[in-house]
Parts: sequence; C-alpha cells; structure tokens
Amino acid sequence: MKSFVFLLVTCFHFSVSSQIVTNNPQQVSGKQKKKDSLSTLYLDFQQLSTSPNLEQNTDFLTIPLGERAKETPLKVWSFQAGICAPITKHFSIDGGLAWMQNGEQYNWTSNSTDSSYAYTTKYRYFGMPLQLKYQTGKDFVFFVGAGLSPQLFQSYQQDIRWTDSLGNAYKQSLKDENMCETFVLSAIASTGIQIHFKSNYGLRLSVQYRHQLSNGYGPYQYFKYFTTGIGGGIALTRKF
Repeated sequence: MKSFVFLLVTCFHFSVSSQIVTNNPQQVSGKQKKKDSLSTLYLDFQQLSTSPNLEQNTDFLTIPLGERAKETPLKVWSFQAGICAPITKHFSIDGGLAWMQNGEQYNWTSNSTDSSYAYTTKYRYFGMPLQLKYQTGKDFVFFVGAGLSPQLFQSYQQDIRWTDSLGNAYKQSLKDENMCETFVLSAIASTGIQIHFKSNYGLRLSVQYRHQLSNGYGPYQYFKYFTTGIGGGIALTRKF
C-alpha cells in the first residue's frame, strides 16, 4: 500500500512538473511576441519648409517690419531618434531627442543696376518632441499624432550675399546668438504609414507639421519671432 501511494505521488509530481516546463516557454514566447509587435525604435530624417511669422514687439518699441515682411520660406533638415511605446491597443506615446532647425530667406535685386542683396537665416535647437499617437494595423500601420516639443536654443546663423552696382560679389556670415531666447515651445503633429518587415526592421513615411508657440527672440528685440513648418519625414525603424 505504501509503495502504491509513493508511486501515485511520484506520477502526480512528474505530471505537474511537465506542465510547468511545457507551458512556461509558450507563455514567455507569447508575451515576447506581443511586445516585439508594438514597441519601436526609430531614426527619423525630416525636411520642412519653414515660414517666419513676425510681430511688432510693442512691449519694447513699435518698429515697422519693413523689408523683413518680405522674407520667404526656407527648406531645412531636422533629425530625431526616439521610441514609440504602446499604452493601449491603438494609442502609443512617441518621444525622443531631436536636432531641429527653423529658417527663412530674403532676396532683393535692383531693377536699374547690378546691385543685389540676399540672405538665409537658420535657428537651431535641441528638442524633446513628445506625441500621443493613434495607430491601427500590425505590419502595415497607419498613424496620426499630436503633441508638444520643448526646445533649447543651440545656434543662430545668417549667411549674407550681395553685389554692388558694378556686379562685384561679397558675402558675410553672422552669428549673433544674443538675440534669441534660450527656450521655446512648439506644437507638433504628424500622420503617415509604417511598414514592418519580417526581420523586425521597417520604414516609416510621414507628413510633419510644426508651429512655434513662444517668442524666439529676446524681450528687447524689435520684433517677436514665431515660425511654422510643414514637410515630410522618412524613418528607419526597429521593433523590439
């Protein structure tokens, strides 16, 4: 009788142990597979056409915009590395670090002589873009998102080119960083598609929009400076 009980207990223990060994890898594998299909690292290359929005700084002096009202959009590159992490089935948080640019350009040519005057201006920032995104799909994903981007000023550069009445050409580069605010805040939005391949690498194509909410110039400058940019981005992605 004791031998029978011992044999029964041994068989039961072996059966339970077999279930634990058999089931756990499946559960871990299932959880890992779900995680791999949702979280994504990316490196995004963006080109935006940015337009200046100048206002008179009536808090300091009321100076007319003058020729600066004739500035036109400038295409600039920005780069971002980040992670898109799920919070629900269709919503995710997209955040990262970015090197961002805004800019504008101006071009004047005389109608009577060979004189001309032109410049391009670029404002560079380190940013931390953060978006809430809605997305649907698994290997072919559509997404739309919106959020904010805090930005720390990095540098200002204006490249000037001009010719005199005889057609002699000149150029100069200005880097007056004292005129710019240290911190600005922008609203951002994006929409596009993302394709995942079997290797877990993928490609993301997007339309990007950025609007600066806070004044980019210091309180004692003649004008208040805001900018709006719209363009596209292409990103390399990796699921994990």
